[in-house]
Amino acid sequence: MKIRFAVILLLLNVAALAAGFVFFNQYRGGQANRENDATQTELAAAQAPVAAPQTVAPPQSMVVYKTNDFRWSQLESADYREYIANLRAVGCPEVTIRDIILTDVMRLYAQRRGQFYHNGRTFNYWETNDKRKLKQPQIEERDRQLAAIDRELPAVLRELLGINYEREINKYFVDADQDDERLGFLSDDKRDQVLSLREQFEGKREQILNKAQNGTLSPDDIDQLREIDQSQDEALSQILAPQEKEQYELSTSPSADRLRQQLIGFNPTQQEFRALFDKQKAIDDAYEFQDTNDASVLASKAAEEAGMWEGFKGNLAGDRAVQFERSQDPEYQKLTLLSQRYDLPADTSETLLEMRQAVEEEKLKLLSNKDIPAERVEAALQAMQAETEKAARETLGEKAFEQYSQTAAWIKKLGTN
Repeated sequence: MKIRFAVILLLLNVAALAAGFVFFNQYRGGQANRENDATQTELAAAQAPVAAPQTVAPPQSMVVYKTNDFRWSQLESADYREYIANLRAVGCPEVTIRDIILTDVMRLYAQRRGQFYHNGRTFNYWETNDKRKLKQPQIEERDRQLAAIDRELPAVLRELLGINYEREINKYFVDADQDDERLGFLSDDKRDQVLSLREQFEGKREQILNKAQNGTLSPDDIDQLREIDQSQDEALSQILAPQEKEQYELSTSPSADRLRQQLIGFNPTQQEFRALFDKQKAIDDAYEFQDTNDASVLASKAAEEAGMWEGFKGNLAGDRAVQFERSQDPEYQKLTLLSQRYDLPADTSETLLEMRQAVEEEKLKLLSNKDIPAERVEAALQAMQAETEKAARETLGEKAFEQYSQTAAWIKKLGTN
């Protein structure tokens, strides 16, 4: 393990430096004393009368004791809690402790997962691959065991290190600085306190959710979760000023994340976003602990959200209302993301949608004209498809069009009746 090896080297270097420091002081001190004694002796000899030679006793040997004799076995333990305590006792940084334990635990669970991917048959190079395939009962057992591991691993890491497993893994594969980016408006001290609180209260929620029978929350579970939410809110209020707390919610809450996804292509102003956020969060809070498998609950929430959007749209004027209406089209949102990725002109999404509307209207006119022979209709449709594809390719550019065409079924359908 690279990190463990680095820690060992660090500790050994510290031990070596300490031992060297002791030896250097002893040696230099002894040497200075001997040099001083020799100087004094020479001065005395020069000033005193000549005397009979005396026998000089040989200098005593100097003993240097080996200090900080470090062995990794002094820290390692079969119990991870004790292992962590030992690392902290020698001053190992928390970040390094986290990396050491996370790597060890991940390796342990990888070994557990791996045993369910083979059927135990000895590998023979002359046998075909089907010989080592799992039987259906083995596949079913594997899936059960892996599901249990997937539930257990995050809970273990939360208990040992107080970390969110998915968020911690994302630091290595997705975005290591997301928290710093979203909470950049806070001081370092406040940000650390807020993140620590988040991990603490998330752990409490996970304990309740993991104990829920078949994923169903009891009334007592719901009451406890509500108390946790209230306690976290109160704790945040003790750390953050009202304006900071409001910005924290706007930056990190699931309600705000949903709005940032739903409003792609609309580009809301700060005031527009805040107005929608207040309504969306109120709805989300009201349905937070409702049964999402209940069709009536889902219908009720959808109706409230539809009313929220209609009310918001009603407060928009002119082109702004048209822009909002268009932004709710999934095709428009997809084109907006594509345009952003390839740095295309701002009106690219509108151009493509207008192109689609125009050619589909022409296709309907062509098909509804019974005076045109079928073979000419087919030829006209194929020509329409070819011209539309050419125009879309020129509008988007080669790379963007190749990506867009993978899901743009409407272009391919132009050439068929």
